[in-house]
Amino acid sequence: MERTDQDFQDGLALDILSPKPRTLVVTQNKSPLAAIFMTGATGAPFVAVSNYSYIIKTNETANDLIAKIEIPYDPVELQQQGLQEANTFVATLASDGKSWVVNDQTRNVHRSENNTRIVKMTSIEGEYILVARKTVDTSNVFVQYGQGATRTVNLTAGPGLQCAEFIDGMRFTVQTNVDLKMNIEIKDGVNPGTLPPNTVSLNSFMWIVNTSVPMERVNAEMLVPFNRMMLAAMRPDGSSPSTMLTVGRRALNATSGQFLPFNPDVQYVRELPEDKVVVPQVNQLDGQYVILVTQPKAIGETTPHAGIVRPGRRDLERPSRLRNRGSIDSRYRAAV
Repeated sequence: MERTDQDFQDGLALDILSPKPRTLVVTQNKSPLAAIFMTGATGAPFVAVSNYSYIIKTNETANDLIAKIEIPYDPVELQQQGLQEANTFVATLASDGKSWVVNDQTRNVHRSENNTRIVKMTSIEGEYILVARKTVDTSNVFVQYGQGATRTVNLTAGPGLQCAEFIDGMRFTVQTNVDLKMNIEIKDGVNPGTLPPNTVSLNSFMWIVNTSVPMERVNAEMLVPFNRMMLAAMRPDGSSPSTMLTVGRRALNATSGQFLPFNPDVQYVRELPEDKVVVPQVNQLDGQYVILVTQPKAIGETTPHAGIVRPGRRDLERPSRLRNRGSIDSRYRAAV
């Protein structure tokens, strides 16, 4: 494994171990996607610490690296903007270009050197930017159910995706063309007569989602959590949750209308460790939601969709070595 440890004039640093020689090119993007469009973390808003991003390309696909990228920050400038060092992240542009992605499992804030890193990388190609979460809290921030400013999710209009996660794991990923505010209430009591035949509600409550623009069409995905222990108690002889669970919805202000399976053709279950029902292709958020439990089917009767799992990455130690100085203009080159 040959090591390349490349520093650039603005402080960007790449540390790469590659099993064979490769060439990479780094360029600046002066018009990156706004940092408000963020997935992979909870809590908002996110802001860009830098006014440009880095686009890294290699001369061939390289998924066999041991690599790290680090981007510096100025602690004084962060303080002037009301940002904390512990809230800085190096974000990666998602493959669909609609959001920045951060991952707490591969993030490292190195305060002694005033930089933030992504570690455990096996591939270096992509677009990266230094961002910060503009909150007082320095860990994942979860939304509480109810009304009020601190229990309201603010969604900004634009082409990108934004996430919000509630205290039980209910998670929304939303793209909207207008600014929206969203609140969720928990209402106890589900009338069995409002459920489809041969189903029961897993919970004794429903989620009531309301937004500031109820009829606005959005592009969203919902992750609805379920309690595996409750399901096992309800269906002690049952099979996989993938064969029994579906999310039902009815109108926001309904009092006696029936819950119907919501987007049933595209729902699927992510089992352990997540234990959530995934509902993609959501066009309107407002409504009342329950988790419906059907009679268990034999394994193999229903084929659950598979969630995307990112490839594993190896950790990176940093021994002392001689650094190469690079130049930063609008384009950098380095041999890997």
